[in-house]
Amino acid sequence: MLATYLRRFQKLRVARTARHGEAPYKPALLLAVLDGIADGSIRDNRIEITPELIAAFTAICTDLSTGSHFTAANFALPFYHLTGDGFWHLHTWPGLELLLTASNSVRSFRHLREVVAFAALDADLWQLAQQPEARAALQQALLARYFPATQARCRPRAGEAALAQIRRQILEEPAALYRTHFQPANELDQTMRNALFKREVLRAYDHTCAVSGLHLVSTASSPYPLLDACHIVPWALTHDDTLPNGLALCPNLHRAFDRHLFWIDADYRVCVAATFQELGGAAHGIRRFEGQELRLPREPAWWPGRENLRAQRGY
Repeated sequence: MLATYLRRFQKLRVARTARHGEAPYKPALLLAVLDGIADGSIRDNRIEITPELIAAFTAICTDLSTGSHFTAANFALPFYHLTGDGFWHLHTWPGLELLLTASNSVRSFRHLREVVAFAALDADLWQLAQQPEARAALQQALLARYFPATQARCRPRAGEAALAQIRRQILEEPAALYRTHFQPANELDQTMRNALFKREVLRAYDHTCAVSGLHLVSTASSPYPLLDACHIVPWALTHDDTLPNGLALCPNLHRAFDRHLFWIDADYRVCVAATFQELGGAAHGIRRFEGQELRLPREPAWWPGRENLRAQRGY
């Protein structure tokens, strides 16, 4: 069985141009998946578009680059077009379908991310990838076939350093400095940073709603966050993903906060809009939190910035 997949890995249906030769993105994505299986960020046969996968793909592209044309901007293309090689299977969210362009390609990275829940490998290939020796053979087959000139530069777990740097920026840097790192035109960078912001905010608040105190953690059967990590000042206005611009809230309180039905004052107390009325269900409503102190992270550096709370009250 391993020999079968080694041959298939070395005969991927990749695009070719006279100028640049074979497109390297499919093998780079497969190398990133093998890295994820090795480091535990991919734990079952459900390959999602995670910061770890994007970072590994980006780093592998950089490591194996042979020219300026070799960039990581084409993540959506291999993630979709690997379906043509027979062992990669896309699963969309219920009720959604992946609309293709006239050239039978994916429309955009954003659309792929919104519609596709995950990809899965053939069951036999997945089992092989769990075995260190077989996984190393699959990796070597990709490197030898598609990157013979640069394979020595490919670092295992290549994306970890990039993610660690972004986490440090989110947790430690002032907003003005953080914004100098952000690349608005780079969808992959934006996706990684947004996902890490959500993770770090929920971690800082111990997966507890800062207003209601409800402690919600995901389970193995539901790996997605049950709390929202919201931007105090909208990301679209500031591009600020630092911790002082974050707040962990229940989904209903997140929406109420965004609609200015309540806000947080300079003393970290909840203020409910005088015009807001609740018809029944007061025991489960928002007005009961009037005057309550916010539940804050253990590190004062991670507390909501008073300038952000002031800006949120004013816009």
